[in-house]
Amino acid sequence: MVVSTKGRYGLRVLLDVALHQKNGPVTLADISKRQGISQKYLWQVLNPLKGAGLLSATRGARGGYVLARTPASLTMREILAILEGPIVLSACAAGATGCERRTGCAAAEVWSEIEDKLNDILQSITLKGILQRSQDREDRGIANYDI
Repeated sequence: MVVSTKGRYGLRVLLDVALHQKNGPVTLADISKRQGISQKYLWQVLNPLKGAGLLSATRGARGGYVLARTPASLTMREILAILEGPIVLSACAAGATGCERRTGCAAAEVWSEIEDKLNDILQSITLKGILQRSQDREDRGIANYDI
């Protein structure tokens, strides 16, 4: 499984908004400038996040984006599912039909276990935790180019 650019940028956008919303809604132009992502591409990332209720948008001269929920309630699993779709490592683990070996197949069982563990890990990582990592890096003087 490889997380696409959309998934990686989505996390960066949420981090950027979380870090800067204390000064009011964060504009598309500011996110674009700080993250080095074109505004055109940002629309492809922001719209699904807004549609899923992770971001809230305000129009007008002082408009922009703010988190619609607390960072502690936003998990990596949810973010990736919104931007990437379901996390599937193997078609047989996802219950694909057409495989005559599916029933009782040890390999399918292993793939399912790996998916379950990956989903558990992604569910345990919150935006709040990632923000804390960012702050810890900053406190230690480590350059943080992802935010």
